[in-house]
Amino acid sequence: MNSEMISIHEITTTVTEALETRHSIREYLPKPIPEDTLKRIFEKALRTPSWKNSQPWKIHIVSGEKRDLLAAELTKAARESTPHPETNWPESYPSDAKKRMFDLGMKIYGVAGIDRKDKEARDQFMLRNFEFFGAPTAVFITSKFDLNFFVGIDLGCFVQSVLLLAREEGLGTCPQAALGAFPDVVRGSLELPKEEKVIMGLSIGYPKPDSELNRFHTPRESAEDLIRFY
Repeated sequence: MNSEMISIHEITTTVTEALETRHSIREYLPKPIPEDTLKRIFEKALRTPSWKNSQPWKIHIVSGEKRDLLAAELTKAARESTPHPETNWPESYPSDAKKRMFDLGMKIYGVAGIDRKDKEARDQFMLRNFEFFGAPTAVFITSKFDLNFFVGIDLGCFVQSVLLLAREEGLGTCPQAALGAFPDVVRGSLELPKEEKVIMGLSIGYPKPDSELNRFHTPRESAEDLIRFY
């Protein structure tokens, strides 16, 4: 079996299985997620560790008509304006990371049937971020904390908890920096206070089981290259 193409639409029974099989899902069934399932995932995720138990996160789970309206507003903003995130998006990367990122983009476009030179198709694919890739539920992570390295680690730990817990429930996810690109739109729609920064978001739902795009399993560097024992 090609290790870069696997199906992950079923539930998992161990943390190891969830970790080894999870990857970003970009095509979803229209099936709503039961509220009890969402509560289970996010209430468990609150056990995520944080610096001195600071818990720098607020979670906003958006479904139904509210989700549809917000998707339309974000897509309009993406078409008509320039992103202005409240976090500092990275602008430079080590050369080996740049190669991995370029290779990933090429592979995703290839599986999606998009020619790398087709800018219009690539732009349309990017806009799907703001439609939550068709997922029935969108999640936004916000914080009132001053953003620093350790707050970022805490938020990353929380998001990882959600991704693995969702996988346990047979749900797919796609964490998205893009959902923090237009914070005023999100704040206005969800009636959030000004001091609450919109960090990022994620799409969550039931993966389309017959989607080639959903089967793409992102490769990783070898353990020999990244892990050292002393």
